Amino acid sequence: MSEEKKVPNPYGRKGGLEHQAKVEEVAKEVGERGFFVRLEYLVSLVTGKKRFMDVAGLDEETRKPVEFHQIGKETKSGNPVKRERDVLDEIARERDIILKFHAYNVEEKNEE
Repeated sequence: MSEEKKVPNPYGRKGGLEHQAKVEEVAKEVGERGFFVRLEYLVSLVTGKKRFMDVAGLDEETRKPVEFHQIGKETKSGNPVKRERDVLDEIARERDIILKFHAYNVEEKNEE
């Protein structure tokens, strides 16, 4: 008998289905505000590291990034999980650009 191996993330860098749905939602909103939308936008840092931002809003004419959006989970206290905070902090240290975090697990909260 062969046991099925559990794959930690079968969708790779695109994230799970909830993540992908939130990416689509954010990308649509960014596009509706008049930006050219790029998914999985590669950002090269001076440290040599490379980071992919889930959604980038680019200037329609110059195609230069105006804002970056990162999608992920947030903690019970409402902050991005450490992995997402690390990426946002790295980008913020090097770029003067609008950074926004969007949680896809917010439905777990009780909002009244």
